[in-house]
Amino acid sequence: MEIDRGSSLPYHEQIYRLLLDMIVSGRLVPGGKLMQEKEYAARLGVSLAPVRQAILALVKDGYLTRTRGRGTYVREAKLGARIQLLSSFTDTLKATGLPTAMRVVAAETIPADEPTSKALRIPGGAELFRLRRVAFLAGEPVGLLTASLPSSLFPGLADVDLSGSLYRLLEERYGTVMTFARNIIEVVRALPEQATHLQVPVGEALLRVQGVTHDQHDTPVEFSQVLYQADRFRFEIESHPQRGEGSPARAADLPDDTPR
Repeated sequence: MEIDRGSSLPYHEQIYRLLLDMIVSGRLVPGGKLMQEKEYAARLGVSLAPVRQAILALVKDGYLTRTRGRGTYVREAKLGARIQLLSSFTDTLKATGLPTAMRVVAAETIPADEPTSKALRIPGGAELFRLRRVAFLAGEPVGLLTASLPSSLFPGLADVDLSGSLYRLLEERYGTVMTFARNIIEVVRALPEQATHLQVPVGEALLRVQGVTHDQHDTPVEFSQVLYQADRFRFEIESHPQRGEGSPARAADLPDDTPR
């Protein structure tokens, strides 16, 4: 790495391009940690200011990520999820080959509010089990998952290990197989509690996937919400032509990456 002191480009722009070239060429690999700013400054013979400016610009442009107390890393590629498939969020993370973890932040029994009781077709105030977890990829929080399920269908759920695939647990312990989901994707802004869990600024744009999942008997058994870090995920939509006049094909079955 060298600065061209005869160039008309400002130092911070040159450093930006040098680091970007290292990322694109693979010399800085996804998940790799950068040197400290003072080390770059010493190596390039410049002050800290242009190094910091270049790194902040790379963070803003999505090439780097900074974690307080841990340092600056090359951002991993976005995780892909096909919209029409009912899949496990846990398995989606594991498929990356990177270290993953699911941390339970709340597991509680609450009365069903009106939107949840309507979605699950249960009486208002009926007992619900609500599970909230944070998903981590390579030590970085990437998703906040909330699942609400009728307590009457899943007795004792609070007493088991909930750090793995929720859907697999429901199938093995209760014989419930999730077969269909209808969800809505929209962009929302991070509220204070959500921002704390995801380690992002309050008001940061997040992707929210919210909806209802049905079991093998076509019974709605889960009302869910997943908040994704918008710069870490992308969704693949598969659509098909109409199958006959007046019979539109389903518009990309709404995604299903719900809490598992």
